[in-house]
Amino acid sequence: MRVIITATPHLDIRGDPYGFLAAHPLTPLVSLHHLVYLNPMFPNKTPIESLQALMRPYTLDPHRILQQIHCYDRKRQWSISISWGYSIQIYTYFLTAKELDTPLQTFKTWRSSSDGPFTFNTRPLKPDPCERPVTYFMDGAEDVRGSGTKTWYSVGDKKYGHCGKSEYSRVTKVKRILVTSMKMDPEYWNKAPRRPCCEVMEGRGRRKEEEMSIRIRKCRSAEMI
Repeated sequence: MRVIITATPHLDIRGDPYGFLAAHPLTPLVSLHHLVYLNPMFPNKTPIESLQALMRPYTLDPHRILQQIHCYDRKRQWSISISWGYSIQIYTYFLTAKELDTPLQTFKTWRSSSDGPFTFNTRPLKPDPCERPVTYFMDGAEDVRGSGTKTWYSVGDKKYGHCGKSEYSRVTKVKRILVTSMKMDPEYWNKAPRRPCCEVMEGRGRRKEEEMSIRIRKCRSAEMI
């Protein structure tokens, strides 16, 4: 089965597409091909159900779908990578923007089903589960007054193994993440594109440890992404 979402150049890979989709390059969404050779994009869903889930945020803000945004929770020393409308990764340590931009190699080459080479850089999944991200997957999306969106992400098990460190446990206590943003300008890709910035909003109340809120916004002049 071949599924084409846009007319931009496509990428052929096998196996688990998560690493690439969670660190999509700064371009419109590539087409998704040969779905039968890819693992489902969402845990506990079939390939068709995964596409249906991805189409929910796509219909709300097609220009932003899968676009990657980075945040740093400096108080807790977390690195956060958002693939809008799809997934969020939280690392318990700081990573550079360049590292976050580089896809985790969860997939294989198309022709030989091997670990490379690819036409782009990848980074390996660390053997230590404590160095792997806690992953969240989109499970809700809604329009906000026609000009903005809310998307929700719940913790999802990528079977990355158990980490017993207390800092990792603090992350896994976060069960759901809300991301708010304005819709992307349709002319965005006709300009010199630049990744937006985001910030973690302080939570309140008893559910502070279980929920997180992140706001996507334009970068300030002094911010590096």
